[in-house]
Amino acid sequence: KTEKTDEGVPIYKMSNNFRLRITNHRKIFFNYTRDISCFSCERDLHDSYTVSGNRGKTRCVPCAVKYHIIDEVPEEIKELV
Repeated sequence: KTEKTDEGVPIYKMSNNFRLRITNHRKIFFNYTRDISCFSCERDLHDSYTVSGNRGKTRCVPCAVKYHIIDEVPEEIKELV
């Protein structure tokens, strides 16, 4: 159920349910619970969007773009990254 303003315009809340499968080994997801850090920059990835890779190489979204793992940040999470 979507909340609406007095004028009847829907209010969309940001949700962290975005998931994108790039390949069988690479996915973009929101990390709620695991205490992991970025393989490239050592940034803590708890409560942030994460790009998983094979062999446990998990990266933050900016590093994944920097190292050409993904082409660009998806539109759905651009303002959250």
